[in-house]
Amino acid sequence: MTTSAPIIGAVPPRFMTDDQLRDHFGLTERAFLRLRATRDFPRRDPLVNKTDRRAVDAYFDRRAKISSFVANGNNAVDPEQEENFDV
Repeated sequence: MTTSAPIIGAVPPRFMTDDQLRDHFGLTERAFLRLRATRDFPRRDPLVNKTDRRAVDAYFDRRAKISSFVANGNNAVDPEQEENFDV
């Protein structure tokens, strides 16, 4: 597997292979296989045979007890929050 330097500001793909997920989250193969074997870790989508990166983000947020809007089963955009275009 060849790993290229990430492009600054590039958005990672939504669906990733196991190797891409391991690289993205900085996991060893052994650690990733242990996670994959758990009941709660997101499964591969059968249509594309890849895993949704945002579902994995939400999984880690739940494990770390981070209250993320997405991890709580909501959409990424909260229509009740004020927009912040200064970022």
